[in-house]
Amino acid sequence: MAVTCKFSKSVDEVWAVLCDPDFRVDRSIALGELSAECDIEEDGDTVKIHMVREVVRELPSVLAKIFNPKQTLEFVETWQSVKNGWEGNMEIEIKNQPVQLGASISLLATADGCEYSVSHRCKAKIPLVGGKVEKFILSQTDSGALDELSYLKKALA
Repeated sequence: MAVTCKFSKSVDEVWAVLCDPDFRVDRSIALGELSAECDIEEDGDTVKIHMVREVVRELPSVLAKIFNPKQTLEFVETWQSVKNGWEGNMEIEIKNQPVQLGASISLLATADGCEYSVSHRCKAKIPLVGGKVEKFILSQTDSGALDELSYLKKALA
């Protein structure tokens, strides 16, 4: 499932905010995360965004036996400039957990602004409950992406 958000602002206007490390840290804290750090490296048409975020999640009882509710997440976004915006991928490491999480991401121009899209994927290497873990993590990740995009939309208003 892809999470998308349309903006009435141009790709350049939205991109400028997304490439502001202070905005990303402020957004994380405003959305209830315990801490956040962000570094951004620009190299021509490629941008690499690295974030480390500490979060506390309310876990279903079956998952609370496996996961600590306090987690450290490491995000690495690699963006490439394309004709009508930016495309890339994201890798998310949940520290000390047997889960692989990634996404395809894009910020592309539309007739009346631009659209951000993220499509998450998850693989949990846990016998018996791996499928439940994957569904839960994807629902949490998509929900978090929607919250982040809503925050971005308000910031651009």
